[in-house]
Amino acid sequence: MTNCPNLKELFGDRYRVKVEESHHAERGTEIKRNVDPWLLIIPCQNGHICPWDEDLLAACTSHRRFVVRDLVAVGCTVVQDGDDGVNATFPVEAFDEVAEIMKPWKRRRISDEQRQAAVERLRRYREKAGTYEKAIQETPERPISTLADV
Repeated sequence: MTNCPNLKELFGDRYRVKVEESHHAERGTEIKRNVDPWLLIIPCQNGHICPWDEDLLAACTSHRRFVVRDLVAVGCTVVQDGDDGVNATFPVEAFDEVAEIMKPWKRRRISDEQRQAAVERLRRYREKAGTYEKAIQETPERPISTLADV
C-alpha cells in the first residue's frame, strides 16, 4: 500500500478532520487512535476532501453547480462525473485554492479570555461540589434498621 497525505497532520490544526463512514465497516466500531490516513476526510460545505494518491487529494462535490466550474478553473482534473457531483483531483500544494471553493468546516477554537472565563465558571462549580461532598463526609452514618428492630 502506498503512502498518502495525512490530512490530520497537514490541515488538522485549521480544519475538522473526520474518519470516513467506511472506517467502521473495515475496522469495527471501536475507535482507535491510529486511524488509517486513507480513511480521513475533511468535511466541507460543498462535499469533502480526501486523499487520492501519494501526492494528490480529491475534492468530492455533493452537487454540480458552480463548484465544478471553479475546480476546473483552479487546475483540478475531473476524474469521475456523476449525477450528484464530481470527484476532482488536485495536488496538495493547491489545497488553499480548492478550500476557498469547497469551504471546509473549520476547527472550533476558543480564545484565552474564553478559556479563562470557563475555568473560573467551573472553579465556582467545583467549590460548591466540594462543600456538598464535605457535608456528606461529616454526616455520621446511621445503622441500617431492619423490620426486626421495630
